[in-house]
Amino acid sequence: MVPRLLIRGATAGAVVLGAEALYAILHPAPRQEEFDPSGAFGDPSNPPYRVTVLGDSSVTAPGVAGPEQIWVSLVCSRMAEDHYVTLKSFAVSGSRAEDLLRDQLEPAIATRPDMMLVSVGANDCIHGVPLRIFEARLDELVGKLMETGALVVLSGVGDIGPIPRLKPPLRNLMSRRSERFNRAHERVAERHGAHVVPHRRDDPAIWYSDPGLWSADQFHVSAAGHKRWADSTWRTLQPLLDGSG
Repeated sequence: MVPRLLIRGATAGAVVLGAEALYAILHPAPRQEEFDPSGAFGDPSNPPYRVTVLGDSSVTAPGVAGPEQIWVSLVCSRMAEDHYVTLKSFAVSGSRAEDLLRDQLEPAIATRPDMMLVSVGANDCIHGVPLRIFEARLDELVGKLMETGALVVLSGVGDIGPIPRLKPPLRNLMSRRSERFNRAHERVAERHGAHVVPHRRDDPAIWYSDPGLWSADQFHVSAAGHKRWADSTWRTLQPLLDGSG
């Protein structure tokens, strides 16, 4: 009798979480323009530095006013103080690790960049991709990127729990799940000698309490959110670029 009750309880819980996930993903939201941050930054007389980014909507940035507000643009603007930075983005909204492998990897390598930024994992996490499969795909991707000799920096997976469209208990589940996906980033980076931006060290209370960090669709971050992402990324990149990391 007890096992049967436990099964019923687990089934009911799964139904609730599934319904909440469908609501969060499918509930009508304002349509937001997306952007390609590709471009050039700085004085052409400065030493050249090529940056390539692979990723998802964290790079195409629905919810900002223009590409100059995207975190990777803000980072390249800082790099441009003493370099002429050219940025090429292959990011596509909704991408998962398998999409980066299939569609973005080869053209990204062809740009022969000095630095490759990889921002992926949130969609794998939200859409139920098994962790071991995600890690295997990320491992394959990073292994091939490292063969180019470029500096490879991974986004990690920030805390998904604060997304306003998510409600408890789904919010709590996604917070724990995204932490496991972030650890996969860390394991892959350690195996290959890549680097991970520790976005999860940013104060989670701020992401829960400040509505200004979220865009009108209550799912993607705003320009203020991208500014915080850029700050976290720069704290990782700066010592690597000046040779102290």
